[in-house]
Amino acid sequence: MRLNEENERCLLYLDAFTRKPLIATAERQLLERHIPAILDKGFMMLMDGHRIEDLQRMYSLQAISSYIRRTGQSIVMDEEKDKDMVSSLLEFKASLDSILEESFSKNEAFCNTIKDSFEHLINLRQNRPAELIAKFLDEKLRDGNKGTSEEELEGTLDKVLVLFRFIQGKDVFEAFYKKDLAKRLLLGKSASIDTEKSMISKLKTECGS
Repeated sequence: MRLNEENERCLLYLDAFTRKPLIATAERQLLERHIPAILDKGFMMLMDGHRIEDLQRMYSLQAISSYIRRTGQSIVMDEEKDKDMVSSLLEFKASLDSILEESFSKNEAFCNTIKDSFEHLINLRQNRPAELIAKFLDEKLRDGNKGTSEEELEGTLDKVLVLFRFIQGKDVFEAFYKKDLAKRLLLGKSASIDTEKSMISKLKTECGS
């Protein structure tokens, strides 16, 4: 309604020769320059709210990359929450995978954007995520995890391997993992020897050795 009124006012008061360039300038100043900020804010709300249908209408690689990096940075860079970093990253990745499948039909471009953005954010703190992933695995592979079936444990380990693929400090991870593995085996604290063997095999496959 307001736009129609302004358009009629332009027709009434502006010369036909200058009307179009003036309207274009006004639209650029009042609308176009604010579109990125409006879209970014709106996209954050849609992602946080898991608004699948709305996300299907908003197909933006740049926006999703920005969202992943910004949200992931708040997880990785908060030293006070280091003990929850890996579990938080796993939850975040699961949420992104769900949105990728439901909203973007596993679109390859979006899949690659998620991978690139995750690799960026998980390496914001050099070596620390690698160390925490190794410690997270140590906790899961110890015999104190009562009530967790081997199938559930394998599923968790597979999800952690996805994070492992993104880290650049794999040598740091290896050092901590080997030390924790030795302790589990020497002290008889391993939840399952078969699971230990399976995990070692998976890590060798990931590292190409």
